Amino acid sequence: MASLVDCGAGDLTFEETVVEQYLGPLERAGRAFTLHAFDRLDPQEPFGAFVQADRDRLHRLRRHPSPALRFRYDGHRDMLDLASWRRDYARYTIAVCNSPATPTFAYEPSRLGDDVIRAHLRQTKGEFRHVKTKGREVLEVLHGGERLTFPPWKFDVYGPLALLDLLSRKGNLCVLSAVDMEAFWELLSQLLPEDTARPQDVFFTESNAREFLGKTYEQLLGLSIGQKMILTKVRQDIPRVLGDEGERGDTYGFRYVEIRRGAVFPGVPAGRTAYLFDQMKLEAAPWFLTLVPTS
Repeated sequence: MASLVDCGAGDLTFEETVVEQYLGPLERAGRAFTLHAFDRLDPQEPFGAFVQADRDRLHRLRRHPSPALRFRYDGHRDMLDLASWRRDYARYTIAVCNSPATPTFAYEPSRLGDDVIRAHLRQTKGEFRHVKTKGREVLEVLHGGERLTFPPWKFDVYGPLALLDLLSRKGNLCVLSAVDMEAFWELLSQLLPEDTARPQDVFFTESNAREFLGKTYEQLLGLSIGQKMILTKVRQDIPRVLGDEGERGDTYGFRYVEIRRGAVFPGVPAGRTAYLFDQMKLEAAPWFLTLVPTS
């Protein structure tokens, strides 16, 4: 079965590219292609087109003439709520998250604590509060003397354990693309088997990441754009943090983890953010992770 789910679909650039690249060969082989895309943003909300479903693109995908394409998009949906997945496939061929959101997945609450994370966000992002404007709740952030508004859940932090838990449940193959450095530190710390990679009450920074993430991190930093490295040792006791109380605390692992440096690669569909990294002069080159769950 050819099926793919995109968790946090953004403006659907990735979906349109996937359809253009793969639907034709599948259709000629007499196979159907299931493509599901989810996002927490409501397409009707007045936030930037950069982060929410492009209406024209969504219309084209929903009205695609090929009977081989089974496309569905759900906006205004919390992908970490496992109950919301009941009408979807139990497992897809591939589960994808393009450009994991920061700070949502950039800090691990079980390692740092919610109060410490909120204090850190105020220090690094600015003062913030929830307010109502035009009848809807938003997050207002005072940054550099400017008031910015975001969806009310923008600073809700779930951490990489939640993202890895979800993807490992939903994909036979898991892909994390255009992962920025801050989110990458936390993701890598949860994939390495050494307990020292997960220090309590320490925020990873450029100056201390080597100390805690060790030789593997040094080797990864030595990769040129486009180069990849396979982790020889991967943690196999990653705790599950989603689901009911009976599921939490269970452990799982990945039998294969490949890490590639860069945002865009020939022949590999990408989300819109990946195409913007070249313009982000202050951002380090991002990361592309391919993971195979143990079960």
